[in-house]
Amino acid sequence: MALLEVEDLVVRFYTEGGVVRAVDGLSYTLDRGERLGVVGESGAGKTAAALAVLGLLDESGRIEGEIRFDGESLTAADDDRLQAIRGGRIGTVFQDPEAALNPVYTVGEQIAEAVRTHTDRDGAAANDRAVALLDRVGIPDPATRADQYPHEFSGGMAQRALVAMALAGDPDLLIADEPTTGLDVTVQAQLLELLDDLATADLAVQLVSHDLGVVAEFCDRVLVLYAGQAVERAPVDDLFYEPKHPYTAGLLRSVPRIGDSRDRLSALSGTTPDLSAPPPGCRFHPRCPYAEDACTKHDPPLAATDDSGVHRAACLAYTGDLSGELTFSVDVVDDDGGADGGDSR
Repeated sequence: MALLEVEDLVVRFYTEGGVVRAVDGLSYTLDRGERLGVVGESGAGKTAAALAVLGLLDESGRIEGEIRFDGESLTAADDDRLQAIRGGRIGTVFQDPEAALNPVYTVGEQIAEAVRTHTDRDGAAANDRAVALLDRVGIPDPATRADQYPHEFSGGMAQRALVAMALAGDPDLLIADEPTTGLDVTVQAQLLELLDDLATADLAVQLVSHDLGVVAEFCDRVLVLYAGQAVERAPVDDLFYEPKHPYTAGLLRSVPRIGDSRDRLSALSGTTPDLSAPPPGCRFHPRCPYAEDACTKHDPPLAATDDSGVHRAACLAYTGDLSGELTFSVDVVDDDGGADGGDSR
């Protein structure tokens, strides 16, 4: 049984401008010890899906579908049960440490509060645990740093403090939402190394990111979202070397590479659609260079792209409905600056 199971998840936000389907029919699983990268442009639904799992949507948000954690339904759980799981068995690293940390309490006190809430430690034992967690995430002189306030921490140190807080309840699952955003490349590398050390066989990680390089370095599997829907799901190497969906290929072509000989980077044309009134059929078809009339009428499911069924993409090229009439090929620039011929169908 998978540790996390998300089935036909729909997240709606009721706004003055209409009902926004930020997530629409999303299904995926995450096993113990696995590292899943969730990628896509801004507005793809990455963070909304993560917040739905955590039960942290604001008052305008509504959930349909099923979310199960270690066999227990989170969609049916009450607030007290969600609070016990959230911060306990599921830890969270938010993308903005300055907003996530309370400026009027010391960093150590905030971590100790999480320890007291989700473990049986109290008083001095909770404080000692907070110092130990700061030491575990690589904060130098943790006893002194525990008595400092968030404004006395650098961005990288504050993000490490959030990781320490997320580990306070000894979680089985860590959800990290854009944890490297705003950090320079050196600090990014240090944070990824930390997460790599922490992600043992007992700790699963769901990494939400728009940074494909971070995902390629850290994750085992990748889930690509577009306009609230999954468009591709594959092992990380398969996805980066042989993308099967035109959207994924477009994202990869837009990434600069060492030795890249192109004068200009490729860019996806157009913008993400308004999710209060998404286009009919495949949501990517207005931006897809390979779209045909059928793409405006049919919303393709994730379909197997080969006999193994492991690599799946939501494109009519793989449903069999068009008998091969819809074709596309992708060229992904390799590390030497040349063009690798990608999959074509």
